[in-house]
Amino acid sequence: MSILANDSIMCKTAEYGYSLRITEKSDVYSYGVVLLEMLTGMEPTDNRIPEGAHIVTWVISEIREKKREFTCIIDQQLLIQCGTKTPEMLQVLGVALLCVNPSPEERPTMKDVTAMLKEIRHENDDLDKPNKGMVVTNPKAAVHCSSFSRSCELLIESSSSS
Repeated sequence: MSILANDSIMCKTAEYGYSLRITEKSDVYSYGVVLLEMLTGMEPTDNRIPEGAHIVTWVISEIREKKREFTCIIDQQLLIQCGTKTPEMLQVLGVALLCVNPSPEERPTMKDVTAMLKEIRHENDDLDKPNKGMVVTNPKAAVHCSSFSRSCELLIESSSSS
């Protein structure tokens, strides 16, 4: 649900509605909503979303329940302008879904979100530079990063109760 406060739109998470507290995890949820807005080209309660659903509910329904191809929810103008970036869009969608997890405890921290988005960008940069060698300074971090990238489709396909 969106509320108007001081001329800016804020996303209101379920836990905020119950506790009236804004936490880092509610900020992460809101950031996930912003990522979904950027990917879909829709507002959180856009009139193009069927049955007046919220963007989070709609995306989860389209991807996980209806098993639609993720490109069906991506803004068509974005696909036209950035079609070669489709794998990155899928990864960002995975990050967004982590952020909007219904359980605040299971959402990543903003530091983790930043690291995941940087990794997506850097992987793409490395692919654009064919002769660039990859230097790993922290092998454990490298394993975590590459496993995240490969698991984005699993995040999208996992049940909405996770």
